[in-house]
Amino acid sequence: MENTVPPLPGSTRKPRRKKELHSIDKRYFRSRWKSFLKQDDDGQLYVHGVSMQELERKFGTPLYIFSEEEIRSRFKRMLNVFSAYPKIRLQYPCKINSNLEVLRMAREEGCDLDASSVGEIILGLLADFEPKDISFTNLHKTEQDIFFAAQLGVRYITVDYIEEIKKIHEVGRKLGKQIDIMIRINPLLEWRGYSTCMHKYGIPLDEAKEAIDIATRRSHINLCGFHFHGGYINSPKPYYEAARVLCELAGYSRQKGNRVEIIDLGGGFPRETMAKKVFQPEQMGDRFVNHFQELLEEFGLADDPPELVFEPGKFILSAAGMGLMKVISRKYLPKDQHLVVTDGSTYGFVPDVLFDKKLQLDVLPAERMNAPRIYDYAIAGNTCDHWDIIANKRKLPKLEEDDLMMIMDIGAYSHVLASNFNNMKRAPIVLIDESGRIKLIRRRDRYSEMFAPELDVLKIADPYELQRYYHLARKNLNKVWNGSEKMEEEHDRAGIGF
Repeated sequence: MENTVPPLPGSTRKPRRKKELHSIDKRYFRSRWKSFLKQDDDGQLYVHGVSMQELERKFGTPLYIFSEEEIRSRFKRMLNVFSAYPKIRLQYPCKINSNLEVLRMAREEGCDLDASSVGEIILGLLADFEPKDISFTNLHKTEQDIFFAAQLGVRYITVDYIEEIKKIHEVGRKLGKQIDIMIRINPLLEWRGYSTCMHKYGIPLDEAKEAIDIATRRSHINLCGFHFHGGYINSPKPYYEAARVLCELAGYSRQKGNRVEIIDLGGGFPRETMAKKVFQPEQMGDRFVNHFQELLEEFGLADDPPELVFEPGKFILSAAGMGLMKVISRKYLPKDQHLVVTDGSTYGFVPDVLFDKKLQLDVLPAERMNAPRIYDYAIAGNTCDHWDIIANKRKLPKLEEDDLMMIMDIGAYSHVLASNFNNMKRAPIVLIDESGRIKLIRRRDRYSEMFAPELDVLKIADPYELQRYYHLARKNLNKVWNGSEKMEEEHDRAGIGF
């Protein structure tokens, strides 16, 4: 069948031929993008067949873009890796990206939810997770937080320090109910540059049995398992070592009369950036499952084996998310330095590089993929801060004002860490499915939302003042210049205005 776009009914126009899409130029290619990122013969980038120019026209820039197919396939891939273990579970850590549509996909793919705050518990409920499918894990919980989670009926509350066991017991006593808990353990691991010895997470190993004894003696606490927070793990080895520590403690806990239902080895699976090679979950797979089952036998847990839980976040979201930016100026500086300023920033769009100074991210010329790469560019953000440099020494074609650029592998953490520095609006998010259907899943911020915490208490502006600015700012200038002030519905959908 000819690859054409049919004309509208009644039109005399000939069918318009679709552009042929193929893999992106090998100078930029990364295999992790191949399922969703293509280009045409003119060097224009597409995500699931949707051009970057189309997205810029509809939603403006900066703009976050996610591939739904990539997200879902990675959930499936992770479950399949450990499928040899009959009681494998995944928990999606809400902190990675708490967008409601992302949470919905996690639920539909069979994941539970790991919430780090009462706010994230509420988000989980809004995404239709049942309380029994939500865990509550963080370093500090007030009595009110514990009360809320216990009354709601979350599956368990994770204890991070010994004093918290007593606090949870006291809440359980006042409620007249037993509260299910997990104990988070710091196994004090060290392996080839990786170490948990200075981690703030969990009860240190040499205090772990004391914590088990204290929890066992508390009548309003049910100790149901153990948790490990890996952080950024650079090798499968820490998972093997952590599993041994947790299984040994689980065996001790069983001897104390506790029914250990869960061993949670947390997240930590690394993200891929640029050409950097990181270990993949498949390097564990069946081999790890065999190791885990041997540990269950060794420590007397095999007769009633616990669930094995992983919490992949970066692995699921990172490669599935990207950011579209626009060049707003090009500058030639002394010592043959080429710099472009974009309408994105490290503060409000790609904060990853602020938190990790060693992080390098791929930047693609979204409209010039075929052009020769002739300059090493520094790519700067648009905020009034000296540190707002998104990337350095990126070999790219000659760039001009209004050129579109794509920054890759920012699906994990970027949006949730972004701020309104300089009182700028955070970017909207679109989700694109395999067929090319575009769904706006978060609009751009509005000033009314950004300023509300101060306006609510200081009462400086009257109720209509912000609205007057809103109506002034939301006008479509192209319409104004043409003598019409008609507003476009897309502006409200994309959050343009106040």
